[in-house]
Amino acid sequence: MSALAYLTLTKLKNQIKGIFRSPAKLIYLVFLVAIMGFILFSGDRSEAEGELRPISEFSAIVSAFFILMLLMVANSGFSTGLSVFKMADVNLLFAGPFKPTRVLSHGMLQQMGTALLGALFILFQYAWMHGQYGVSVGNMLIVVLGDALTVFCAQLTAMAIYSLTSASAGKRRVARIIFVGIPLCYGVWLLTVALRAQGDILGALVGAADSLAVRLFPVAGWTGAIVMGAISGSWAQAGIGLGLTAVYIVALYLAIGRAGQDYYEDVLGSTETSFAATEAAKEGRMTEGAPKKLRLGHEGLGGGLGASVFWYKHRVENRRSNRFIISGSVLLFAVCSVVFAFFIRESGGLVAAVAFAEYMQIFSIALGRLTREMTKPYIYLVPESPFKKLLWSIRESFGGFLVSGIIIFVPVCLMLGYGPVEMAGCVLMHASFSYLFLAGNLVTERVFGNVSSKVLVFIFYFIVLILIAAPGIVAMALVNGSGFFVISQVFTNTLVLAAVNVLLAFLATWLCRNILSYAELRN
Repeated sequence: MSALAYLTLTKLKNQIKGIFRSPAKLIYLVFLVAIMGFILFSGDRSEAEGELRPISEFSAIVSAFFILMLLMVANSGFSTGLSVFKMADVNLLFAGPFKPTRVLSHGMLQQMGTALLGALFILFQYAWMHGQYGVSVGNMLIVVLGDALTVFCAQLTAMAIYSLTSASAGKRRVARIIFVGIPLCYGVWLLTVALRAQGDILGALVGAADSLAVRLFPVAGWTGAIVMGAISGSWAQAGIGLGLTAVYIVALYLAIGRAGQDYYEDVLGSTETSFAATEAAKEGRMTEGAPKKLRLGHEGLGGGLGASVFWYKHRVENRRSNRFIISGSVLLFAVCSVVFAFFIRESGGLVAAVAFAEYMQIFSIALGRLTREMTKPYIYLVPESPFKKLLWSIRESFGGFLVSGIIIFVPVCLMLGYGPVEMAGCVLMHASFSYLFLAGNLVTERVFGNVSSKVLVFIFYFIVLILIAAPGIVAMALVNGSGFFVISQVFTNTLVLAAVNVLLAFLATWLCRNILSYAELRN
């Protein structure tokens, strides 16, 4: 057995042993398995639920998701490059007597496993996918494999872009034009298809997404052909997609391996960046890099005295880092919520759309400004009341919560036939849930701020969110059962839910009022 093969198998064996030797990891594994089992076994569909939606819609969803994942991951090749190596590889393999191509093969193999683990979250969508399109667990596993292959190819593409163009501004410019030009051409084509549609815009777009043109989209179209070919039994389509993907991987593998003597140097910077981010996450710190192009505008905070200075500070930071009121990640989560609501509008209705939107909002809150601010010492050192500093820091997020709520629930309510009053109620409810999740972050930080096991923190965080969200849901159910409605049933339910959420969010924030005190910084 070669040294690299022995190293790979030994690392895999030690990782498996580490799960059973760590109580936190074992609890986390049991927790995930329990949730996964509940989702898979709750997805049984009775014949009385109505007809299935066309499988072409499912194919369109898969294609759009793969293209989105490809563009998001591969785009990092124009900044730092996405490395498939770890710092242990840099310290041991890069300095060892191994050929660069074999080292690259080792990195690609371990990165394939990482991509596969990351794709498992798709299984959480099985229940509604099964109910809408009748897909089986086996079909969803095929989608998971296809997503892992797409992400792996995207990571390899990012690495190739950085390695082959980092030394030449001209090559980087050409690569950027190609990278942006191809999706742009497809976008113009889909817009033309939608404009030419005679009323049935959805049907026209779904037909276009399931056409040969989309199947020829680099990498993502090929992996989509593999997945849909395997699901539908079209093995010729799956074979062609698999062959094109294999040729692409081999071509990039050879191109990176023969890029020149600077191969190790090219991937070293991105590897160190990834290592620094991973270590910061383990230690409870968050890394935040400044944007490449900083839009200064006017200088100074523009106001602020005492604790209110943090509100003005956050406004300046948001203006300089975002083109819009909300960040790109929050906008992406909002678009995903609208797309989900569109496909389940006839079965799930507003309840399912709200549940998915608030589920996505949990991840948006985790990326918020206050979470990053609490990792810095300055907010603790200002000689003001900790509770006042906390309230002024939270104030900054209100505008973003309202905007994201408008982006989500205005189109959702229009699709479901609700009016402006229901839209306003849903937007207020979304803002209240956002503050409730933010309060959940504060409670988790207050209780587990110094705990090194992020697995236990993760489990406790979701337990806190369930507990603080339950009273509002119960109150809404009681009001809904009483039959007493103001203006409309939807408006009354959302208003009651928003009111209870705001009260609980304020209570949780007040209980954590000393989290920004100087004593917390010293601890």
